[in-house]
Amino acid sequence: MEDDLKSPIITSNLIVGLDKDGNTMVNQYTILRKIGEGSYGKVKLCTHGGHYFAVKVINKALLRKKREIHRNNEGKVIIRNALDDIVHEIAIMKKLKHQNIVKLREVIDDEESDKLYMIMVYCQKGSLLEWDDDSQSFYSPWNNNADIPENLIRKIFRDTVCGLEYLHYHNIIHRDLKPQNIMLTDRWQVKIADFGQSTIFEGNDRQSKTIGTFHFFPPECCGSGPRGFSGKAADIWALGIILYALVYKKLPFQADSVADIFENILSFRLEFNPHFDDELENLLRRLLDKNPETRIKLFEVLQDPWLNRNSFPLSPTRYEEIVITNEELSHAVKSIANVALAKLYGRKWKSMSIPKNDKILE
Repeated sequence: MEDDLKSPIITSNLIVGLDKDGNTMVNQYTILRKIGEGSYGKVKLCTHGGHYFAVKVINKALLRKKREIHRNNEGKVIIRNALDDIVHEIAIMKKLKHQNIVKLREVIDDEESDKLYMIMVYCQKGSLLEWDDDSQSFYSPWNNNADIPENLIRKIFRDTVCGLEYLHYHNIIHRDLKPQNIMLTDRWQVKIADFGQSTIFEGNDRQSKTIGTFHFFPPECCGSGPRGFSGKAADIWALGIILYALVYKKLPFQADSVADIFENILSFRLEFNPHFDDELENLLRRLLDKNPETRIKLFEVLQDPWLNRNSFPLSPTRYEEIVITNEELSHAVKSIANVALAKLYGRKWKSMSIPKNDKILE
């Protein structure tokens, strides 16, 4: 069913109604239940044509009010609102076509509605790991928090590395890699998600602003040293934290309070259980090298002996080049006419259409 080569549809007409069972319908999609919630909106499970999808429901009016001021890599002051992050995410996702990247199927953006809907491929097992504040540890809901077998950790990590290689090949830095942004399908396939903080660079991958989740910041983003850091190296550090979390269900340092996190990242020492696999330990030490200059590079990760054990060897891949222009970033959800859709669903739901502020989805 899933076609990774298809470009997403941008739909400008929105009709919201109820089906015969009382479920909300957004155009052709039937909303079933809430499955998650992020900082920018709710995620709901929906169905169409016998297939399931995840729909991210974005409140445009609310996000326009959330503003932030920062400097870009050239030192210019930029004023953005949170909706800009969503448009940025859509612009990137429209171009990405890889089996280990969450696929954007459709964007529904009606100028008369306060809501924007991002229809994406549904990953049945959900997030790779979730974080529990009380126990300061990760847990895996998809296996009742049982230990994850090493061969499955390897499969998950191989997929994640392949997805990240694809992004870096196209000069895209994720900047918020963490287990909660890595999804699992019912076939144990990894799909990297959430590109709201991602950065597209030209030439040099040096970054000046730290964004993302503190627990996954590399040491070079935690101190008061020289400004600027490698975005690729920061993503690779986050890969190391993810792999450690898969093995131990915890962070390699204490994270009792936000104030202590940066200091602990700078000062912690990696520790392993007795009789720990030598090759896996070596990979983790290289991923979590506190010196970004000597930290393992992604092409080296692809050739790592633990990663390729009992598996076909990975190697750097060449992909068809993709280009995301500034115009595409600015007009990622520019409306297109879709009169046929409006006529079709207008006839179908004439007796049960509701106002476009779609309060039913609150």
